[in-house]
Amino acid sequence: MATDLPYLTVLDVGHGSCAVLLETDRTVVIDAGPKSGLLEYLRELGIDTLDLVLISHADQDHIRGVLAIVATRAIAIKMIRLNSDSEKGSRVWDDLLWELNELQEAGKTTFSPALTPADNGQFDSADVKVEILAPSAYLAGKGPKASDRSGRRITTNSVSAVIKLSYRGNPVVLLTGDIDEIGLDDLIRSKNSMEAPILVFPHHGGNCGADDMGAFAAKLYDQVKPQQVLFSIGRGQYKTPIPEVVAVARQMISGVRIACTQLSEHCAASEPNVDHTHISSTFAVGREKRHCCAGSITVALASGGGAFPIWQAHQNFITSFAPNALCRR
Repeated sequence: MATDLPYLTVLDVGHGSCAVLLETDRTVVIDAGPKSGLLEYLRELGIDTLDLVLISHADQDHIRGVLAIVATRAIAIKMIRLNSDSEKGSRVWDDLLWELNELQEAGKTTFSPALTPADNGQFDSADVKVEILAPSAYLAGKGPKASDRSGRRITTNSVSAVIKLSYRGNPVVLLTGDIDEIGLDDLIRSKNSMEAPILVFPHHGGNCGADDMGAFAAKLYDQVKPQQVLFSIGRGQYKTPIPEVVAVARQMISGVRIACTQLSEHCAASEPNVDHTHISSTFAVGREKRHCCAGSITVALASGGGAFPIWQAHQNFITSFAPNALCRR
């Protein structure tokens, strides 16, 4: 694990998304994963207060981790922001909104069902800027089930928040939630700069509803111009990332570094029967079943997007145990 604060950890939570920003005086969570992985990670670090939680959208693999924290009442949440989504009829979504409202009424959190670029400026620290690039007020206001101006149906993924982290004025990481083509087109229209050396690819590198995922990926890479592309995936679910998404990255970006939290079935038909000594000591869901590839990925923001500390060990692991590695095809 990187030791220099501030640092961001893209947690291996299986099929889901969760990233934790640690600074000297605050902890920020961006998406919370599908189960209790975030809670276990925070307990390992002895963290009992979250200063800010930002949830990109209402899919269960991004929100269940918050419900796990709220249910225990062991970790306080000072502020939480997410966008309302009337399309979501799941019990998990209803339970989360109910619990957050209860906490707010008890004076224990500040909760608002709105997260757009209009909120920028209130999430920053002295060194780290947390910038909401999407969704626009237009898309958030229309909401899922409506249609955009081109007649395309807006979905939960269309209104996914896109969040950029910058350190002392320099962009470092772009976290894209599950943004789809409608959301991406709207973000490009807004002319908000998406450039960042590290891109956490949307929807775990799976199909986000685009007719041509290769073209979607190319459009995204062209806007972000990343040096590293990270995929938060779960082995055994949906066979992510889609090969053409990785292939386009290698074609478009000279010297691109690609890493997945877990080992894709596209890269190895079976998991290696060896202990995962190549990953960091940071909590990782895939460790027990030997499903990790890069595991939880930690990057010091001051490095400006430099390679994560276990990069070489990760490359050695791929050489030994991923004969069909997408990142090397």
